[in-house]
Amino acid sequence: MGNNTKTAKHFSVPLMKQNIKSNLVLAVVITLIFCMITTVITAAMNMMGTTTSPAVDIEDAQEQFYSHLFAMAAYKQMTGTELSVDDFLETDDRSTYDTVFEMIGSQSEDLKLSSDVFADSIAVLTEADGSVDSYVEQFEYIYALSDEKGVFSDEELSIDEMMSTMISGMGMDADQFNKMAKMDRTSMLNKMYFTVMGLIPLLIFVVIVGNSLIASQVDCGSMAYVLATPTKRSAVANTQAIFLILAPLIICMLGCGVRIAASTVLTGESNIAMNAALYGGMYVLIEAIGGLCYMGSCLFNQSKKATAFGGGIAVWCFIASLLGIFGSEDMVNMGVGIEELGIFNKLTLVGLYDIKALATVGSGDVNYDFVWKLCVLAGIAIVSYAIGKFRFQKKDLPL
Repeated sequence: MGNNTKTAKHFSVPLMKQNIKSNLVLAVVITLIFCMITTVITAAMNMMGTTTSPAVDIEDAQEQFYSHLFAMAAYKQMTGTELSVDDFLETDDRSTYDTVFEMIGSQSEDLKLSSDVFADSIAVLTEADGSVDSYVEQFEYIYALSDEKGVFSDEELSIDEMMSTMISGMGMDADQFNKMAKMDRTSMLNKMYFTVMGLIPLLIFVVIVGNSLIASQVDCGSMAYVLATPTKRSAVANTQAIFLILAPLIICMLGCGVRIAASTVLTGESNIAMNAALYGGMYVLIEAIGGLCYMGSCLFNQSKKATAFGGGIAVWCFIASLLGIFGSEDMVNMGVGIEELGIFNKLTLVGLYDIKALATVGSGDVNYDFVWKLCVLAGIAIVSYAIGKFRFQKKDLPL
């Protein structure tokens, strides 16, 4: 009996079993929803082009491709010899092309022209876009306009200026159009998942469970039966806090495992370090909010007040994060965002969850800005749990 009493001062096994039993259905439902959202978002990101290998340098291949086309065009104008990409790919004898590339390339030390380099650039562009025909057509316009001048302005014409003029004529801003073209849509979807869609089920879980662990039991009178057993208040506070710490951790780990598995199935590979960092950061964020919910549950004896406190914080974090996304650079570039809404990213705990910095983990150039932000979130969680435990042990309970 003495050993049981001593154990009950710090942790209660029966109370933990009761927590697991009473919250099991909720935990399973939240986990399933979380994993389903994770799977759908991962598949969507794959469809939007996440399978593109970072090792494939499209810009370098384009530059090499255009340099070789320029050499072929210049040689054709000088000699009248018919040269083309199709002929280059179909012929077995590339001696003529070797001569052309060597002759034109010798005129500049910066030009590295050869049949092998040309073939490699074609292979890269074909792998990335499926065909080089569009690049050939674009070169035709660039080459045709290279020596042309405006009738009225007497300025040299270029394909870029022509596109900008056409875009402006349609009532669109050319700079905004260029920003939209360069925008990484997969990165935006990733941010929406980790800061909005993926957070919703976890926020619901910590608000409901955080209230049920202390305030709800005090409100309905069941806490009197718990404390009637050889269980100290410190054991109750510790046990309830541990449950609220472990349950979200398990859900986040399962979600991370599902994302890694889905990425591996869809793309054949997955950045485990990056995913672990992103879900680890999400867990720290959830624990900061969960700690505040736990503190509210310990501060108030009425369930409705505890729910209003913890739920209010969670709802504000969600709404501010959602508004903050519409103030992000990506949304503003798309023309559907408002730059001023970016202030909401500084008014929510979610703003300390640095998706871009965490996504660099596992790469050769890690941005460590996320470290101090996660430390702040972890500090909020620790302080909140400590205040909640202290308050529960000291306050008068209506038992």
